Amino acid sequence: MPFFRRLSPRRLMIFGSAFVLFGFFAFSLAPITSPLPRYTGPHEVGVLDVEVEVEPRLVNGNEAVLKETGERAFELSTLAVTLYYPSTIPPPAPGQPQPYARPWLPQPISLIGTGYARLARVYFPPLQALFTFTMWALGSSTVIPGIVDAPLLSQSQKTLLDESGGISGLGRVTEAEESDGRMELRGTKGDKTVDVNVQGIDNLLKEKFPCVVFTHGMAGMSQSYSHYLGSIASHGYVVAAIEHRDGSGPGTIVHHPNGTERRVWHLQLADLSASPAMTAADLKVAQLAFREAEIHETVQLFQNLTAGHGATLTNLKPDSPSSSLAGFKDRLDMDAITVAGHSYGATGALQALKCAPSADVPFNGGIALDPGKGSGPLNHAIEVPTLVLQSGEWTDKQTQFYDQGWHFAVVRDLVAATRKGWFLTLRGTAHPSVTDAPLIVPWIMRLVTGTTLNAEVALREYIDVSVDFLQVLQRVRNAGPLTRPVSSPEGPLGEVQDRGTVEGSSGGEWEVHVVSEV
Repeated sequence: MPFFRRLSPRRLMIFGSAFVLFGFFAFSLAPITSPLPRYTGPHEVGVLDVEVEVEPRLVNGNEAVLKETGERAFELSTLAVTLYYPSTIPPPAPGQPQPYARPWLPQPISLIGTGYARLARVYFPPLQALFTFTMWALGSSTVIPGIVDAPLLSQSQKTLLDESGGISGLGRVTEAEESDGRMELRGTKGDKTVDVNVQGIDNLLKEKFPCVVFTHGMAGMSQSYSHYLGSIASHGYVVAAIEHRDGSGPGTIVHHPNGTERRVWHLQLADLSASPAMTAADLKVAQLAFREAEIHETVQLFQNLTAGHGATLTNLKPDSPSSSLAGFKDRLDMDAITVAGHSYGATGALQALKCAPSADVPFNGGIALDPGKGSGPLNHAIEVPTLVLQSGEWTDKQTQFYDQGWHFAVVRDLVAATRKGWFLTLRGTAHPSVTDAPLIVPWIMRLVTGTTLNAEVALREYIDVSVDFLQVLQRVRNAGPLTRPVSSPEGPLGEVQDRGTVEGSSGGEWEVHVVSEV
């Protein structure tokens, strides 16, 4: 071992110092994290964490209890969401502090760090502290762009869409006249007067905003998709991202009106006591039922806000204001609510479309991003327009799906059966590509997932196609991939030469598997 014999204390000190300096310069030149980019739409975005009391109940009467605490595992008592909405960011008054953005990681960070440690079945406190330190190192400096509790965008500040579905640049509307189904609009842009014809946009001049309910994936959180959801909001939608309490996330805190708290950790079968004992399939059914109950409570929250109850609503989320909620009165379009989700949440979103649209299920459409492969069978009873977007990884890595065939074929046939749905795959992406993770730690995610499409380009493609779909639901015409014919009918189940692509708005390549027939 001649090399180690030559390592004197002095040489060890020199090598150690060189290593520290190398690490310092490496991380200075190539920082481990990146800030989240600006949203893609024309509007600024308000962000607000809201938790409200709901009617306490056991979802589906499930009486399973947690072995650790003896508490009911599936008792719903409050609803927690993060709202993203188009806003006007007011300048601070003289002497007042600047508006502030929401930290990307929920507080306390130890809750999330411990939650991910428990998810990995790590219960040794020093190792849990290591998880917390990692979360702090990777996410503590990241903030969600947008202003907490900013006012909802006023009618006069809405930016118009031209007949191709893009931003017209019209500025502020000064005149409007309807003739033969077309809207003749006049507005101002700088010191110029601009005219534009818009066809078939019934809600364009209304004060009411369409809404989106979003449900996160397994081990995800309500803010894990902040760029995707905030960008949708920046295009003129009010989005509620649910903080699920079904035991699928790393950790969350239920805040009761009496000031008490209950911590909800990630659930596995070994954590539950039930009679008869629950199976893995039973747990999925229970969690999806709980998620569906939270989805419907979110619709009720929208109803309460537009009915004018925001002024008296008690926000149970600690240190979260709620003064902006009074401004939601008469501002939400309850006939235009879309449910969306990723992975486990996509399975839940599709399940929530059963019996839609109806008074109890007022959804006008659904967006499913990488519907789960192990989240349970998918709901096929869908009567509303549906958009399914899959990552390249999710489409290419095929698995048998609950004895129904290959997952790709099951999803394709589900969408085709609606006759008013689209199914596309974005090449060069992976399952987490729609989340914030590839934006915050880009080189780590590229190394782990093997993606080839730039993270910001991928997110912009997901956002643009999703917004195109939401505009289609409002009868707005667009010129994106949703207008293109099928280019890859069999996807990974067919021949390579038959997998054609169409170009997206930012240069990404989409495989189009199913298009709407109506």
